[in-house]
Formats: sequence, structure tokens, C-alpha cells
Amino acid sequence: MSTRILSPLADAAGLDAIKALGLLANLELSADAYGKAMREVGRALGRSFARLNSVSGQTVYLAVTVEDADYLAAGIAEALQQAHALTSVACFWNTRKKPSGLKGLDIAPIVNEYREPIPEELEHLIVVKSIISGACVVKTNLMHLLEDASPRQIHIMAPVIYKGAEDRLASEFEDEIASKFQYWLLATDDEKDESGNIVPGIGGEIYSRLGFAGQKGKNAHYPDFIKERILASG
Repeated sequence: MSTRILSPLADAAGLDAIKALGLLANLELSADAYGKAMREVGRALGRSFARLNSVSGQTVYLAVTVEDADYLAAGIAEALQQAHALTSVACFWNTRKKPSGLKGLDIAPIVNEYREPIPEELEHLIVVKSIISGACVVKTNLMHLLEDASPRQIHIMAPVIYKGAEDRLASEFEDEIASKFQYWLLATDDEKDESGNIVPGIGGEIYSRLGFAGQKGKNAHYPDFIKERILASG
């Protein structure tokens, strides 16, 4: 039987955030309603982050995956904008693979990316993921950004995380980097189904829940969130 532990952040984020988190586990929810619920969760996470860090006038770099861009990440960015944070964005298209002969190992190479300039003085780097299990996507995208960025603080932000994922992620980095990690999570789950999806998690596999045709379909998608940022920059 699965056990879900809501975080203190979930209580602080309020009943609307907890309700939206519960909606994500509803298998009958349409892709449109699911995306709206995910965006509401993003707003709640972003508002909590902005409030607890007093981000007005501070530099924030938001690193997202393509499947999360129009929903979870857009909600977070909306809250940061309302809090007057100086926000820049990177979006990554990852392809998850299981190398042959290496049981239990997942990799997630970046096959495309959109990156805005990283501020020289970066106060907050936020790495966003709709759900974190093995943390291979978070690890890949974070390592890639740290080649160019020297943030004062590194924030891992997700609605749901699988039990123990924090330790697995930290073990991939030197202590100097891992000591900067702060987690912004609403719930921790401890069970997976036979397909490897976390239960209740976010109601299954994120690509199909959002209406993408699998990994290939989501990697062919170019988010409206990114298009709008390109247009706004002139």
C-alpha cells in the first residue's frame, strides 16, 4: 500500500495547491484539465518560493524540461514575475534511455535546448521537474548548466518525489555542489506500479497525461511558454 507524505510546504501553499496535487492523480482527468492543474501547482510552488526567499530584484534562472514548460514551469514563472524576480529560462529536450547491459541505469541526454543568458551574479538556480524518481533528467540538466553557472543557491522543485531520490541526486555531485541543494516539494511517495510509475505520483506517465504522443511526441513539441519569451525579447 502506498504512503504519501505531504510536506510542510504543501500545508503552507494552501488547500488549493493540495487540491490541485490531488487532481493530478485522477486518471479520468482530460489532458486540458490535467495541464491546468499542473499549472496551478506551479503557481503554488512559485509563490511559496518567492515569499520565502524575498526574490524581488533577485536573479533567478529557471531550468525546465519541454514537457513541463507550458504547465508546471509556466505557473512557477508567473508567480516569480508577480514577485518581481529577475527571471531567465532554459528549456531542455531530453531523451531517456536504458543502456543495454546496464540494468537499473537510466540516462537522459539533451537533444535540443533553448537557453537565455545566465546572469554573472546568479542568486537562485531552480531546476524544475514534474516528478522526480531516479533523478537522471535533473542530474543531466543541472550538470550541463553548472558548466557555465555559479549559483549561490540551487533549488530542486517538483510537485512529487519518490522516497530516497534526494540522496540519489546528491550522490551524483561533489559535496560543494550538493550542499547548495534546497528542495521544494509538495509530496513524497514510496511505491511504484509494475510499469515503474510512482503511485499515486502525478497519475502515471507525464507525456500521455498531457496528451503528447510519447517521448518522440513531446520532443517534437515547441512550448508556447518559450515562444512567448522569444517574442517578448524582441
